Amino acid sequence: MTKRSALPVVLLPLLLIALVVSPAAAQSGSSSRDKIEQPEKVMEATGVKPGMVIGEIGAGQGYFTFWLAKGVGEKGKVYANDIDSSALAAIERRRESEKIDNIETILGTVDEPLLPAGALDMVFIVNAFHDLARPVDLLANLLPALKPGATVVIMDRDPARFSDSHRHFLTREQVEEIVGRSVFELERVETFLRDHNLYILQARKQA
Repeated sequence: MTKRSALPVVLLPLLLIALVVSPAAAQSGSSSRDKIEQPEKVMEATGVKPGMVIGEIGAGQGYFTFWLAKGVGEKGKVYANDIDSSALAAIERRRESEKIDNIETILGTVDEPLLPAGALDMVFIVNAFHDLARPVDLLANLLPALKPGATVVIMDRDPARFSDSHRHFLTREQVEEIVGRSVFELERVETFLRDHNLYILQARKQA
C-alpha cells in the first residue's frame, strides 16, 4: 500500500489562513503605527474639524492623509502635497479604490508646495520636516495658501526620546530655531506622543 504524503495536511492551515486574510486587510494593517502616532488624538489636539480645508506637505503614500480626510468629513477637503509623483499615485489609487472624494493630490517642488491661494484652514507636515531641503523657504511659500488665523502643525520625531545614531532627525531646539527664522512663530508644543512633538505655528504678526 502506498503511503500518502503528509505535506498537504501540513499546508492546509496555511492555505486557509491565506484565503481568510485578504490582500486589502494585509495592506491596511497599521495598528502599531496608529498606537504610536495616535492620529485621532493628534487631530483633536490641533483642532481638526468637519468642513475644514487642510493641506498636507510631504504626504508620501498617504498614511496621515486618509486620517485627515476622515477628520474633515465629506464637506471638507485635503490637499496632499509631495515632490514624489509615485507616492501621490499610490494615494490616488487608494482614493479611487475606497471611493474617497475629498482628497486632491498636488505635485510640488522642494520649496514651493503649489497649494491653492487663500484656501487652507490648516497645514500638516507629518514626519517630513526633518527632510525638507529648504524649510524656511517652504514655510514662506505656505503663507499665501492660508486663510487668516490658519494653523501650521509640524509633527516630527524627537531624537531625545529614542536612539538616533545617524542624527537623521532634528532636535526640538533645531526645529524651533528654523521656525524662528521663518514667517511663522511657535504658539505651543504638544508632547503627549511617545516619539513625536507637535509644533503648533501661527503666521508672525506684521509690525
